[in-house]
Amino acid sequence: LKMALFATQMLTSPNFTGPNRELLVSRYYINECAFALDGLAKSIDERDVSTSLALWEYGQDSFNSYLSILNRSISPKVGDKIDLVS
Repeated sequence: LKMALFATQMLTSPNFTGPNRELLVSRYYINECAFALDGLAKSIDERDVSTSLALWEYGQDSFNSYLSILNRSISPKVGDKIDLVS
């Protein structure tokens, strides 16, 4: 939820009432991160290493995609861009 609220603040103009394409895509990546984290927790409990690694990579890719979208809206005057997860 916090990721969605942050994306809304970063990607929505006060003059525009509807969600823009970047906001909708960022929400998609947020949902994908949540899916990966839920599956990761379950696979760790089951001690399934291969599934855990696959879900970690999937979640990492989704989170980095989310951050890439947000980084586009951060200008140098505001501050540094957010580092991607490696």
